[in-house]
Amino acid sequence: MTSDDKSKAAINLKILLLQRKGGRTSARIIEKLLERPYNPNQIAELLGVSYNTAYYHMQIMKKYGLIEKKTNNYGSLYEPTDALLSQKELFYKLKELI
Repeated sequence: MTSDDKSKAAINLKILLLQRKGGRTSARIIEKLLERPYNPNQIAELLGVSYNTAYYHMQIMKKYGLIEKKTNNYGSLYEPTDALLSQKELFYKLKELI
């Protein structure tokens, strides 16, 4: 991973968490995905939000390159990208601000 990739991830994380109305929900989802991979239905159940809300936030995170979809025989799970993993410390600092 290049330093440009890390910089882009940091910028995207700041936008996602601090400049969007749903930053708190996105942070809760990221926190769960840092524990282990989940699908949107599992995230919705864990966080007490609708499937549509979980799916919406996860698609935005995917668009920003912070999570990726992995498909296997049992369906699709989402997990953090290397870019997000490289910014875990920043994530926890930003989470305190929202």
